[in-house]
Amino acid sequence: MLIEDWLPAAAIGVECIRERSTGQQPPDKRFHVWWARRPLVASRAAVLASLLPADFPRETFERLLGFGRSSQELVAIRELMNTGVRVDGGFGALRAFKAPLREKDIGAAHTAASRLWGHLPTVMDPMSGGGSIPLESARLGFPTLANEYNPVACSVLEATLDYPFRFGPRLADRARHWGRAWEKRVAERLSRFFPKEMGANVHAYIFARTVPCPTTEHPTPLVPDWHLSKPKGGVAVVAVPVVDKVAGTWTTEIRKIGDDAGDVSAAPPRTYSRGKGISLYTRESIPGDWIKAQAQLGNMGSALYAVAIKTPQGLKFRPPLPGDFEALEAAKAQLAQWRGDWEARNLIPTENRVKGACDRSFVYGLTTWADMFSSRQLLGFGVLMEELHALRPTIIAEEGEETGDAIAHLLAFVIDKFANWNCILSSWNVGAQTVRSLFDRHDFSFKFTFSEMAPVAASGGLAWALDSACSAFEEVAKLPRAEMPPSVQLSQGSAASLIQLADHSLDAIVVDPPYSDNVQYSELADFFYVWLKRSQGHRRPEWFSSLLCENAEEAVKNDTRFRAGLKTAKAAATAAQAHYQHLMTQVFAEAHRVLRSEGVLTVMFTHKKQEAWEALFASLIDAGFTITATWPVMTEGAHSLHQAKKNAAQSTVILVARVRTAKAGIGYFDAAMKARIRAVAEATAERLSAEGLNPVDQLVGSFGPAMEVFSAYDKVRTDTGDPVSVGAAIDIAADAVASWRIRQLAKGGLQGVEAEAQFALLCWATLRAAQFRFNEAKLLGHAVGMDVSSLQQAGLIAVKADNVNILSASERRRDAPLSEDEAQQLLFGWTHGDGKRLKKTDALKIHPRDPAFRTILDKAQALALAYSDAGGGAAGIGAAKSFALKHGIKAGDPTVRLIEALLGAVPPAVRREKTAVATQFAEFRAWHTMLLPLFGITPPDWSEKGPDQFMLDLLSRPAVSADDEKETEVEEVEEVDEDDVAEDEEEER
Repeated sequence: MLIEDWLPAAAIGVECIRERSTGQQPPDKRFHVWWARRPLVASRAAVLASLLPADFPRETFERLLGFGRSSQELVAIRELMNTGVRVDGGFGALRAFKAPLREKDIGAAHTAASRLWGHLPTVMDPMSGGGSIPLESARLGFPTLANEYNPVACSVLEATLDYPFRFGPRLADRARHWGRAWEKRVAERLSRFFPKEMGANVHAYIFARTVPCPTTEHPTPLVPDWHLSKPKGGVAVVAVPVVDKVAGTWTTEIRKIGDDAGDVSAAPPRTYSRGKGISLYTRESIPGDWIKAQAQLGNMGSALYAVAIKTPQGLKFRPPLPGDFEALEAAKAQLAQWRGDWEARNLIPTENRVKGACDRSFVYGLTTWADMFSSRQLLGFGVLMEELHALRPTIIAEEGEETGDAIAHLLAFVIDKFANWNCILSSWNVGAQTVRSLFDRHDFSFKFTFSEMAPVAASGGLAWALDSACSAFEEVAKLPRAEMPPSVQLSQGSAASLIQLADHSLDAIVVDPPYSDNVQYSELADFFYVWLKRSQGHRRPEWFSSLLCENAEEAVKNDTRFRAGLKTAKAAATAAQAHYQHLMTQVFAEAHRVLRSEGVLTVMFTHKKQEAWEALFASLIDAGFTITATWPVMTEGAHSLHQAKKNAAQSTVILVARVRTAKAGIGYFDAAMKARIRAVAEATAERLSAEGLNPVDQLVGSFGPAMEVFSAYDKVRTDTGDPVSVGAAIDIAADAVASWRIRQLAKGGLQGVEAEAQFALLCWATLRAAQFRFNEAKLLGHAVGMDVSSLQQAGLIAVKADNVNILSASERRRDAPLSEDEAQQLLFGWTHGDGKRLKKTDALKIHPRDPAFRTILDKAQALALAYSDAGGGAAGIGAAKSFALKHGIKAGDPTVRLIEALLGAVPPAVRREKTAVATQFAEFRAWHTMLLPLFGITPPDWSEKGPDQFMLDLLSRPAVSADDEKETEVEEVEEVDEDDVAEDEEEER
């Protein structure tokens, strides 16, 4: 199988990053929110490589993935960009998901797959979610089965996998036509609640949540930031509260921050911070418990304090006018009049919310789904739903039942989209000067200021939502695909019970399963479920018959569902993890049942915790599979090598498994098995390095072949009969790769160098940054025989939440040197006693005048501090020579070998004198400067280099011929800040 032999993983990663470019998300991601969707190019690669033989032409395979250049060229251009070089024109080719597909190539793939399987193989995704995998299978023309447990996702899948192929782009035109008719009916009923703006259009209304002041009882706003606009490099605009303490009221003035007349010098003091409020009237602190109690009593209100308006001169802000307040009161009164009838006719959501794992707003009184909207927002959505119900018979009468239902389905998605951007948890983005959606993150975080979009009037929110949803669908329908119409079947149900399928009936299963506790799908999807039940429940009663989304068989780790009856949060977390792993084992056992004996199971998995990896591997092995390959594909924003501050890179690992031979028996975790694991892990890392994968992916990629050794048996035990965990095999693989990497970096070996120094070396060589994730530190720590807590206690790293920072020599510096006695006690075991002036944490720090050093790394860093203390240059060299002579440091000893290895491992940013990270880790330049004069060793060449001739030739060469592709795409080539890009990112209004 091709996927077991080769995959252009590095180039797929390049295209994944391109696919996720800010503001250019693929249309399926913009159509309707679903969480943690995989990139289309990675999904297509997983599907196609799972169906083709190992000898399939690789150039054809890359064209089928949509590569506009060869994989080697894509990787080379990305590496050049990562060094800080701006490449004019970017890659000079369309992003892979948009590239045309040659029918000749599709025919070749179908022929090769049919020859391998005996027929055109069928692909199933039993946990389809947002549909990336089945969409790509269908686009390639393979028979496709999509199954999904969550009804909201099923509704998304129907519109993504069925309608584009059945109706084509024309459905978007008809939906726009009927959407305008719908919008007109809505405007007739709602316009009076949204006053028109003279010479401008309202962009958003900005509100603050209020609670009674504990002393005066006047409503006081809770505002974390009074900024309305804070553009990069532009003039900031703020709302300034003006308080009338006698009347117990407050208003706002809109001011710029600056030095001109009428400007203010800074934003007003915030009135909410770190869980506490501050009264505008008394300046007293308002405890967080008071705020929550008032909210739960129904005493939390909201106050309009600014209006963003679009003018011919650009976006402006104004304070609210009397007409704005009158419209709000009129809307509140109208809602009170219509609400009883709407509830009786089930047009607005009255269901109670469930306080779950991702909820941050229940404690503030948002206990029903109707509470998620202000009075005027809920009035608008009630009218939208009522008018859609009234319009639907006319749509079906004129369009026919099939097309009419599909049109109504797209209009239902308009409601969903508008709700995401226009609820009480939507907010104002002061940097982008736009509305921010509820699901800019994967929870229901409470917002103490929120924004409202006007559904009607020019550039109103409904018109935007209609155009956004229809445009996204139209683009999905226009995506390149095979000429042969695909066969796509959709089913709803648990992946652990595919009762519609016979035993051994499937060729390939490609699945992107839930990642432990990463996303609580059903809890989040309830927000849309309560609206889709009212807009689509009549045509899909089997999907929308329950009160909220079913979750009994949802394969996620949700601790809150296990708190009842358990005494501690830890016990609930343990029970939740066991439940998740049990369900995943059932899912894989069902996959085992329906797959042919020669079938393939391909799993796409992204998780930063080693525990999640171990659970996945264990579930596969328990279900009867053996793992045959793992391919790491970088899908989530790598840091730039010219920054090197933080490694936020994340890879989706494509894992391949086969049905294990029956009665494989027991394997023993003896020296022979451990040696085989080490050998295959090291060989894999070496091969992946040659193929251009980064060091993290080389490490992760070694797990698959290691697990192939481990998972070849039904059970693995020690020679005494004790069961062996998957984690033990992963640790051996990680250790083997770490040892191999150290040998590459330290040609003379690192004998005599402690584990702490080896950890530091591996961090720089593998993670290429000063900050990285806790679980990456844990994995590398295990590879050298240390856990994170030991490394932290040794003073080598600092841990904050999920981030680990490696400490520089200056950050590890102690204020004064140790005495002789203290140095000796540190060397032979520090025990705190009476009279000691130092704590152990301080003793473990370093000073260049310490009499002795506990570790080789301590000695190397102190050497650099001695150089720096003397001011560098000739004086610094002299001081370093004296230090080296005193402590017996000479060429060939462990200290110098470690320094050489670290200089070879450090990323480019640290080599450059003027970068922030180079200043922070000044020891590297000190070592580089002293290596030749002190030890007679030529240091690595750190001079800046431009692109070599190969790169210049490459960039001058066109990516594709004009006959192959009619257009190219010019893209931003700067690194994307993934923290600013939500996974459900949509076009800004």
